[in-house]
Amino acid sequence: MNTVEDLCALISSKITWARGEDPQSLTPDTPLLELGLLDSLAIMEIVSALDKQAGIALPETEIVAANFRSPKALWSAIEDIAGGARK
Repeated sequence: MNTVEDLCALISSKITWARGEDPQSLTPDTPLLELGLLDSLAIMEIVSALDKQAGIALPETEIVAANFRSPKALWSAIEDIAGGARK
């Protein structure tokens, strides 16, 4: 996972889209929680996929609503975690 667009694709694959919704419409600024696109199960599936597919382990302290408000917010948290790992 190299970009926020890669993250958008991963998140999109974990959302249960309603009939008529376009799964391709996810952008870095999509308000995931505000639009009701994520529930607790989807969030845990995203966390699991990040770990399995990208080797990114989110600490429990980072699995909070603020980090799942948008793909950009989650990307920022991932970058912070990766930055801390490099120190």
